[in-house]
Amino acid sequence: MRFKLIFYLYLFLFVILTVFSYGFVDPNFPFKTLPFLHQLVYYQRPLATAIYLMLVLGLFFLYGWVLRGISKRKLNAQQIWQLVFLAVVILFFSFPAFSHDVFNYMATAKVTFFYKENPYLVMPIEFIGEPMLDFMHAANKIALYGPFWILLTALPHAITSHLFLSIFSFKALMMAFYLGLIWLIWRVSKKSKYSLAFFALNPLVLMETLVSAHNDVVMAFFALLGLYWLLQKKKVFSFASLLASIGIKYATIVLLPIFAFSSRLKKEKIILFSAWALLFVFLLSPLREEIYSWYLIWALAFVALLPKRRFLFWLTLAFSFGTLCRYLPFLYTRSWEGITPMIKRGVTFAPPAIMIITFFLKQTLPRKFKL
Repeated sequence: MRFKLIFYLYLFLFVILTVFSYGFVDPNFPFKTLPFLHQLVYYQRPLATAIYLMLVLGLFFLYGWVLRGISKRKLNAQQIWQLVFLAVVILFFSFPAFSHDVFNYMATAKVTFFYKENPYLVMPIEFIGEPMLDFMHAANKIALYGPFWILLTALPHAITSHLFLSIFSFKALMMAFYLGLIWLIWRVSKKSKYSLAFFALNPLVLMETLVSAHNDVVMAFFALLGLYWLLQKKKVFSFASLLASIGIKYATIVLLPIFAFSSRLKKEKIILFSAWALLFVFLLSPLREEIYSWYLIWALAFVALLPKRRFLFWLTLAFSFGTLCRYLPFLYTRSWEGITPMIKRGVTFAPPAIMIITFFLKQTLPRKFKL
């Protein structure tokens, strides 16, 4: 296996993805993107959709190539870390193309630390003349995240008040926790190259963390830090870390009973139950609103520690691909209404359904009929 070829292919895709991301700059945003990128994303929709799909397929192809190379012992740990840092360095400069959540983080921090108001009572839209109102998509909502997250946003908010640069101060925060999370995976897995690559190079993780800058990686970091301390028999630190995770997004509250009864469980069972619990919460998310691809990061951080659980591995991989495809109908129609919701549901669940059927056929068919 030629590592240089993998490296340069990743380099090519990351650069294309970074350039492509600037086509998604909102027309009302003070910073204006290059006209041809704006035309591509907003008016040449079939082409933009095709480019996005090719990027996703390309990243999954390289991802599978890397995992296969690790399985055959043709890639070493240093090479995996090189790919990780390549992703961080290049995708840091991308625009948060596929979500507006980072602007919600910025607005909530501004309400809290600039306007000195309670973000759980006061909405950004209440500040007449606030520049962010021109392009925000959730200005009429109070803070959606826990108090510990708001506390963490004090740092990137304090770094700069410049609107465009503030995006990258928040992205830097996410990338720091991304690196912290994969370091924890590396440690808890006893330096497993497979576990490291499974999470760190998963295209969904790359897209939703290093490009769109979702804070789910921060929540997952503190949840896994809690597991790390739990395995070290330091329960006070463990529960403090888990409470910090819950204080970012409340989903990891499902881990409390698992951590509480951990003394009766072996290490693998703790991780396995945690992975399934977070995957279950992910699947229940439509009861609140809808399934968002970045929610899968919660479970992926724990599934990475279970490389021998093939069903769970393939299931989360199928969901990773399916949920990234949820953007396709919007890119083509530029609308979240009409036929888009139906297509989103179809592309989300079709890959996992195919995977489950294939998996059980391979388990149940006689050997001579194996797929």
